[in-house]
Amino acid sequence: MARLPRLIFPMQAHHVLLTGNNGGDLFTDRADFERMFNFIYEQSVREDVLVHAYLLLQSQVHLILTPKSQDSLSKMMQGLGRSYVRYFNNRYDRSGTLWGGRYKSSAIQSGDWLKKCLIYLDCLPMRVLAQNLLRRRGEADKSQLQIQSPGHYEWSSYLHYTGRRHDVFITAHADVWSLGNTPFAREAQYEQLVQKGLTTADSQQIEQAIKGGWILGDDTFIEHLQTQAHRRVAKAKPGRPAKALPAPTSGTHFR
Repeated sequence: MARLPRLIFPMQAHHVLLTGNNGGDLFTDRADFERMFNFIYEQSVREDVLVHAYLLLQSQVHLILTPKSQDSLSKMMQGLGRSYVRYFNNRYDRSGTLWGGRYKSSAIQSGDWLKKCLIYLDCLPMRVLAQNLLRRRGEADKSQLQIQSPGHYEWSSYLHYTGRRHDVFITAHADVWSLGNTPFAREAQYEQLVQKGLTTADSQQIEQAIKGGWILGDDTFIEHLQTQAHRRVAKAKPGRPAKALPAPTSGTHFR
């Protein structure tokens, strides 16, 4: 099946995902993480893309970005991918691909869904840690697992949004500013939202959207963006489409 072209909308937030080839590691030590930070900053400034949030996992890079023009997001991700591969291959004396295919993206509706995506990124390290521990220790030890809080994971924007660190390349989305009238109020409210977490259904919807390149939002938002898109923007609902009724012929009467 031919892959669908990406849906990019200027001045709209997007969830963007890069993965390692065959699930391989993208980072081996602190220097690699920090170099990725530098490249994100450089490329976002160069291509005029706002960075709202980030998460660097061992084999994944998640970003929430707002491009200011139609092609700025693609240019940023192409520059980011090339720059990091060049650095990584030079440092480790290797060659060839590093990424598991092209980057994935999903446009996000402002409001609840934007905040849910921010929360998703901050909670994901704990989910991944839990899954890894369970694979190593088995289901029998599940009750004994003590999963750390998002604040213990360094490589995400959670520390920035809770006031523990200042990331110079982060631009808070308007939905974050709406959480409170002061920095302290916003940080406290954001921390509460992350502690509350997401429902399984919300997490699955975010994952399905990024996997398929679909729009993440309500029906009205999806219908609005569909008018601007060159392809279908949401996954088709299960079942056959309803058949249209034949038009009535002249002289036909209905009771």
